[in-house]
Amino acid sequence: MAANYDTIGKTYTSTRAADPRITRRLIDLLALPENSSIIDIGAGSGNYSHALTDYGFDVMAVEPSETMRAQARVHKNLTWQDAVAEALPFADDQFDGAVMTLSLHHFTDWRRGIEQALRVTATGPLVIFAFDIEPKSKFWLYDYFPEFAAIDQSWSATLSEIRLFIEQVLQYRFDCFPFPLPKDLIDHFAAAGWARPEIYLEERYRHLLASEYYDPGYLFLRIQK
Repeated sequence: MAANYDTIGKTYTSTRAADPRITRRLIDLLALPENSSIIDIGAGSGNYSHALTDYGFDVMAVEPSETMRAQARVHKNLTWQDAVAEALPFADDQFDGAVMTLSLHHFTDWRRGIEQALRVTATGPLVIFAFDIEPKSKFWLYDYFPEFAAIDQSWSATLSEIRLFIEQVLQYRFDCFPFPLPKDLIDHFAAAGWARPEIYLEERYRHLLASEYYDPGYLFLRIQK
């Protein structure tokens, strides 16, 4: 993960921002009071870390890429840690809750990453914003770039695999909440331009209709002990 984003993350802040609807969903699913301590694992340049501190949380942002960390904005309630998800350098139950925002598919071992997040989290939940690779083949972008599907399958666990691991191996509670993408997302991750295909022709996006919402498989997962 660090090697990839040390290269492609150099212009990350020009295309990525915390969308308020995603931020609001993270906060709602965390269901924790202000001043709670949150660990943001795979925080990137810290867009959502910063948004969570604005709400009133104390946030520990974990990110192995120096390039990504260098783009972060300063906040008095935001601390940074150079570490990988699979080996978090924190004590058991150190945080009240945890989030992973579009980072799970970058872990070298997603099971270990989830286990580590739950280890350092006390009674609060782990909230993950991710995508399920199985329904994404229906997204029109894959008609033009079919290699994306192969990349996703090599990187990512399916929703079924994650559910099986959480419920049967870890025996924790697992909830899933679909998140159809609004057409005016300000966080320009891969599928964000579903209603604005022209943005995929812009150079800065190459590095990464009819209705108001579209569902190419993005969702929130909540894991509770």
